[in-house]
Amino acid sequence: MNRSAEMGEELAGQLLKIQQQYPNYVKEVRGRGLFIGVEFNSKNLFPVSGYELCKKLKYRGVLAKPTHDTIIRFTPPLCIR
Repeated sequence: MNRSAEMGEELAGQLLKIQQQYPNYVKEVRGRGLFIGVEFNSKNLFPVSGYELCKKLKYRGVLAKPTHDTIIRFTPPLCIR
């Protein structure tokens, strides 16, 4: 549990930096441990969907799950370093 909390803080911190760089696109970063969601601003994201963003992330080696049209979930394995 401690490892998950530590790694989750690190991942959330990096995602919050992205939110600060692109506040018009990233609405919120939330989660607990390594279970983290990123919600995008639907008005500024249109016509791109969360599914399309996940496909682009996959090509960069990042697996994520789209939820609804504007939320992406990151759930990396607990054994990441």
